[in-house]
Amino acid sequence: MIRRIVWWMRLLVALSVFASLLPVGSALAAEDPRFFAQTGYRIGDDQFWDYFQKRGGVRTFGYPVSRKFTFLGNEVQFFQRRIVQKMPGGGVGQLNLLDAGLMPYTSVNGAVIPGTDADLLKTSPAVGSPEYAAAILAWVRMNTPNAFDGKPVNFYGSYANTVLFGEAYPDGRGDPNWMVGINLEMWGVPTSRPAADPNNSNFVYQRFQRGVMHYDRSTGLTQGLLLADYLKQIILGTSLPPDLAGAARTSPYFGQYNNAKPGGLNRPEQLPNTNLKDAFEKEGAVAAPAPSQPAPQPSVPTRTTGLRYGFQAHMYFQNQTQILNMVKGAGFNWVKQQIRWADVEQNRGQIDWGPLDGMVNNAAAHGVNVMFSVVTSPRWSRADGHTDGPPDNYNDLASFLGQMAARYRGRVQAYEVWNEQNLSREWGGGRINAGAYVELLKVSYTAIKSADPNAVVISGALTPTGVNDVNIAIDDKAFLDQMYQYQGGVFKQYADAVGSHMAGYNNAPEDWVDRNTVGTPGFKGHGSFYFRRIDDLYEVMRKYGDNRQMWITEYHWAAATGQVPAGYEWTRDLSEDQAADFLARSIQSIRSDRSWVGAVFIWNLNFRTFQDYHKNETAIFGVLNPDWSPRQLYIRLRDMPK
Repeated sequence: MIRRIVWWMRLLVALSVFASLLPVGSALAAEDPRFFAQTGYRIGDDQFWDYFQKRGGVRTFGYPVSRKFTFLGNEVQFFQRRIVQKMPGGGVGQLNLLDAGLMPYTSVNGAVIPGTDADLLKTSPAVGSPEYAAAILAWVRMNTPNAFDGKPVNFYGSYANTVLFGEAYPDGRGDPNWMVGINLEMWGVPTSRPAADPNNSNFVYQRFQRGVMHYDRSTGLTQGLLLADYLKQIILGTSLPPDLAGAARTSPYFGQYNNAKPGGLNRPEQLPNTNLKDAFEKEGAVAAPAPSQPAPQPSVPTRTTGLRYGFQAHMYFQNQTQILNMVKGAGFNWVKQQIRWADVEQNRGQIDWGPLDGMVNNAAAHGVNVMFSVVTSPRWSRADGHTDGPPDNYNDLASFLGQMAARYRGRVQAYEVWNEQNLSREWGGGRINAGAYVELLKVSYTAIKSADPNAVVISGALTPTGVNDVNIAIDDKAFLDQMYQYQGGVFKQYADAVGSHMAGYNNAPEDWVDRNTVGTPGFKGHGSFYFRRIDDLYEVMRKYGDNRQMWITEYHWAAATGQVPAGYEWTRDLSEDQAADFLARSIQSIRSDRSWVGAVFIWNLNFRTFQDYHKNETAIFGVLNPDWSPRQLYIRLRDMPK
């Protein structure tokens, strides 16, 4: 939501003063999509980076947990789940992490996983035998079941869908039949049969050359264990669970890392052709190089087939019939509801669909289209237990969205994936990263489209800030540009529309930083304070040849009288007639001059009906009075041409 406006204005001023005191050269580095603040490492090697992107990224590898270094004669980089290495022929592959010489263990942090089954391996086709490629794939399929002991473990389904076709071949120039071989590359062959954990009947494991699949009956999820991170901890000799520490104490890798010694090794004779120097020292982001090629020429934008009109409403525990009648009464046919995943799935696998079912059913009965904007994360999905940020494993959100899209297929017409991710407080309070958001969007988009191909997926709308500090906020125009830069513009493949927010503040829709026709004070020095900011964002879209529509998922002017929450005194600068006029005029300018806008959602419909706007800033923007009678803003929206 767009709020705490004066706080941003004060922050802009404070940061400009602070910047004037900094020594030359201390400006923050440009956003670095290869750097992962979650672990403090970056993927600097171009071959490793390309392989990481085309094999599922964070979803399949986890985050990097080392720098690139020499390990047993090869250049490698450790990730949470996997170890990537340069192959003797010059290509990139993965270490067989669970080979006897690396991680032969069967007890890891209390989990009892099956050991290598020699009898099983004897049944596998011999390397080099006739038709080996087809034979080994058939053998993997036969020995990787989707059901075990009456449980839907989905081991082969997970195996065969580890890497998606669009990830491996982002340009579409590949054969889908090749994917089974790519997923064989990711896991190797099974080296055990499935086995239940003797200490937890809900857990079933199967061992492969390069990982262990884990099925949890309590959640229904199947995923890989973070085993490469444990090998790193063995090398460090710290932070190991007691069972693994006891088993690994005699390993040649145990406690080897000592950055004060030559080669970073305590016992170099035990690890020939290995150099651990700086391997596990954290590193920072680097400034992005200037583009060597000119930006692509903009193409003709896709025109809308009719502007969509919607209200953001609060439907939880409200009179939904009255809400939907007011939406229809204004001549609008969309309603947006923000869904807090943190509240809907408070316990993993236990989703409370009840309130959402009521909203969807009521909207369908009234002929109103629905957009769900999904934000926040359950405490169980983040190691820090916070909710205002993405999950540690982006697949957790994707799973939830996939289930939601399947449940409401054809009845929820659009999904907005996150909200204002260019604000630190909406991104878990941590370092903002456009590439990380695109990764979240990629898996979420894929899950939604798999469940409901006709649903419209909108990228999380950016909020205008004017601030550029990765620990606080990134200017919406700059952040959007960074989203396009990530992975060569892959963002264009993973959303049907580009989300944005529009706040007119106390300025007329025709005004700009060099034009003030209203005479109101403040909020004049930056494009973030004007309706025409959407044109700035569209120029970024044109720069990258993006023909998708822009959906403005929060759109407002405000007018208030009397006491308002501190920081919102500016909402008293305009009369209600002025604010209503600005809303209607700006929308007419979209209809006539901005055919690239596909939807506008007015923030908001009904917050004044259950909140006191003198005390709650969100209620200031409501277009209905506390008694549900229409304010002038609603009337002008109702009566304007559509």
